[in-house]
Amino acid sequence: MNKTEIAIKVSERSGVHIEDCIKVITEMEEVVSEELSKSKNMTVALEQVSQILRLFTAKG
Repeated sequence: MNKTEIAIKVSERSGVHIEDCIKVITEMEEVVSEELSKSKNMTVALEQVSQILRLFTAKG
């Protein structure tokens, strides 16, 4: 699944215009990339990825 396909699904489910979804996804990629680049080692980077995934899977 690529960024456009994700944006389409998010747009369909949320009612938010697809261009806005693409902007948010792009900026989110930048934020995650910046945070991971600050990691001092792979263990820290993997923990950060794990934290991000928990945010997406958290209910409520």
